[in-house]
This record gives sequence, structure tokens and C-alpha cells, in this order.
Amino acid sequence: MNATTVKHAVVRPVPDSYDRCVRTKVEKIDVALARRQHAEYCEALQELGLDLIWIKGENALADSCFVEDTAVILGEKAVICNLSLKSRAKEVVEVAKVLKELRETRCIRPPAVIDGGDVLRIEDKVLIGLSARTNVQAIEQLRRILEDSNLEIVPVKIRNVLHLKSACTYLGANYVILSKGHFDTDTLRDFRKIVVPRGEEYAADCLAINGTVLMAKGYPKTRKLIEQEGFFVKELEVSEFHKGDGALTCLSIIL
Repeated sequence: MNATTVKHAVVRPVPDSYDRCVRTKVEKIDVALARRQHAEYCEALQELGLDLIWIKGENALADSCFVEDTAVILGEKAVICNLSLKSRAKEVVEVAKVLKELRETRCIRPPAVIDGGDVLRIEDKVLIGLSARTNVQAIEQLRRILEDSNLEIVPVKIRNVLHLKSACTYLGANYVILSKGHFDTDTLRDFRKIVVPRGEEYAADCLAINGTVLMAKGYPKTRKLIEQEGFFVKELEVSEFHKGDGALTCLSIIL
């Protein structure tokens, strides 16, 4: 996201079926704990000045709390994603209904596929991660959608992570935070970089909201690096979302 003041966050409840979400990890997910962590996350967003826009929950959609993947906000346009995983395809339906009331909406169409977690806006650049979930056709469609804007689409080939935002997020004030080895960082040559230490790679997924950096709890070296650059940091416990291959940015759409 960019560093301008934001006012709203789209969020969706943790479904009863969340422990059956698509994931690579094997640790048992505690759905009740996930709900408590989600509530704390939502409270933190509200404390930072955001009004919450709730999408209707759907227990048949196990991954649906990871609402970020369903849509991308780029200025006055909301781009509804086409998710590659069939089990997640219907997640966009209720999200699109809500966003149509707030933004001009456009849709990514097959054969293009894209997850919102692969889209990282940094000021006037929009980095698009080419991943197992996002393809070149989606980039081509986004270029057409944004052709009348001043936004520059920058494709980024990523490796060994699920999404681009798993490895890099924008903190504002010309700073990015990243974990090394997942993409060509020359793309970010114009920005100041905070590189997370080895063993703390998960902490690269931060959520910057109105001057505060939300980060996952339990990564003290990374927190120190962020604070040294003058940012105010608030930690949140997101253990149950980590187990589901998700992180802080995954749980909201900021607009």
C-alpha cells in the first residue's frame, strides 16, 4: 500500500472451516484462537483510525478470512481477482458486491489468474508477483485497466514464497522491508530497504497504517531494525494465520 492516509479496511470473519484451508504447514490450527487473534487485528485497525467494512462470512469457504487475495484497490478502481484455486473461486462474489458500492470495479478474466497477495503498490509503482497464483495474462489485463492512470506496472518473478507480499511490503516514507533471495531487488533500487535477518523471514509481511507499522509478534531483530528507521511499531499475534500460510496483509483490503 502507499503512504497516504487510509480510512477503511475490508475484513471477513474466520470461518468454522478455517482449519481446512489450503496450506503447506501441518501444525494443528486452533480456530477459536484464530478468531481471537482476528478480533485483536480488527481492533488494532480501528485504533489506527480505520472503519471496518465487513464481508458476510461463509463457512463453506475455508480460506475466506484471507480477504486480501480477492481484490486489489488501485486509486479509484477496485480490481476483482480471478483466483487460481477452485476451492477459493467463490470468495470474490460477496467482496465484489461490497466494493461495487465504493469504487469503479473491473474484473480479471480467464485465462488470467491473480491473487491480491501478489500485488504491492509502492507510491506510483505497482509490483505484480509472478507466482503459482498469478500469471502474465493478469499483468496484461491490469495494464489495460490502468492505462489511463499514472501507475506503472512492474512484473516481478518470485521464488520460494507463496506471494510477493510474503517477501516484501511497503512501510511508507520510501522504505520497503524484505527478505532476501525471493526476487530481483534491483526493482527496488529507488527505495530504502530494511532486510529482515535470517530466521525472521515471516516478519517481512508488515502492514503500514497511517504512520504505524503492524508486524507479527516474535521477531525482535526485525522490530529493532524498523524502529531504528523512525517507525512506530505495534506487534500482533498471528500464529494461527501463519499456520494457514497467511500473514498480516492477508486479512484485510485497505482503502
